[in-house]
Amino acid sequence: MHDGLSRKDPLTGRLRYLWTGELFNIFFLPATVLYIAHTLQQPIGPLILYSVGIVIWILGQGSAYWWLKLQGLKVGQPISNTHMRWFAVLKKVNGCLLSAAPVLVGVGLATHHPFTLFDGVTGAVFYFLAVLEQINYYHYQLMYDCPSDWRYLIRHKKLKRSNLSRTLEQAQNSSNPPTTTT
Repeated sequence: MHDGLSRKDPLTGRLRYLWTGELFNIFFLPATVLYIAHTLQQPIGPLILYSVGIVIWILGQGSAYWWLKLQGLKVGQPISNTHMRWFAVLKKVNGCLLSAAPVLVGVGLATHHPFTLFDGVTGAVFYFLAVLEQINYYHYQLMYDCPSDWRYLIRHKKLKRSNLSRTLEQAQNSSNPPTTTT
């Protein structure tokens, strides 16, 4: 490769795995829901649409984050402050979207919207997945799939702050240098 990184570099491989894995799931998860709904001859209801939409939205952010990390590694630069500001905004947008879901369910129940069992269960599962993805990206790492992550978890007996959370904090600290009092 011309960027000075070998294809066998473990960090490059890990970042490539992370961004492509999230990108794959953006298509795989909805396709799975469609397949199951078709097989069970169940309609795709509003809860499923909303919850799957939120999951796809957050997975897209994760995929973009890992891709930007990989590109930065290739050129020896961190993710730009502009991109980090976007992630800070997206974190807040995600919170609003996640907060709106229970309100939508309440409105649906109050208006006697005929939720099906499939819609309710599948929607709830994907909503829970969306909450977990939000935590995993913007707060604490929930996926421990490599030895160094497991060593951290065993050694510290607590969840590690997510990579994006730490990067957001670094970007915030670099754009707002500490002030000294006189």
